[in-house]
Amino acid sequence: MIAVVYDLELVKRFKKGQLAEIVEIGACKVDLNEGTIIEELQIYMLPKSGHIPKSTKKFIKMTEEDVKKAIPFNSGIKKFADWLGEGYYLCSWGKDDKVHILDQCSRNKLALDWFQNYNDIQPQIGKALEHDTKGQLGLKNALQLAELDAHGQAHRGIDDTINTARLLIKYKDKVKFHKNTVTNKELKLLENKRKRNRFRAKKQVKLQQQNTSPIESKPH
Repeated sequence: MIAVVYDLELVKRFKKGQLAEIVEIGACKVDLNEGTIIEELQIYMLPKSGHIPKSTKKFIKMTEEDVKKAIPFNSGIKKFADWLGEGYYLCSWGKDDKVHILDQCSRNKLALDWFQNYNDIQPQIGKALEHDTKGQLGLKNALQLAELDAHGQAHRGIDDTINTARLLIKYKDKVKFHKNTVTNKELKLLENKRKRNRFRAKKQVKLQQQNTSPIESKPH
């Protein structure tokens, strides 16, 4: 049985309502029977503007060589989907990475039939580590609790993926995998949420403009 663990890095956002854009996908295939990582993949992707901000490059430790490898989002997602193959469980540490893929693919009107059998493995591994499951356990703390030395650097998609995969391998007997597909209801909820966020952001900008507009002098 193959589990595909993946992790995303996003363009850093500074404005409320700014749409999230994926700039890196790190992924690896785990043979759950053997308990080993058998394949790795790293894809850098360009934002819609075609430019990766300096703040983002610094945050995810992206070199100029990495920038040259970056490809448009549509091409990057197709490359990821083609690499997956067949008969896999998609796994991530927390649900946010699922939301970001569904949202950006939906915005770009891309098919999501490949996004199958998704599992958020954080709650189950967190429980195995006897962590308070009411709060989300961060990857760094999970590694410490599992007595595993962190591989690579934090906030690099490929390194976070490998660390997540190592946790999965150690606690694979504690994780129950579920089969599923993306539903129209999920996509509709994401679309509605996106619209609400854009409306709130526009409203906030309008209020700020009103509050900072110069006061007209009254005639004497």
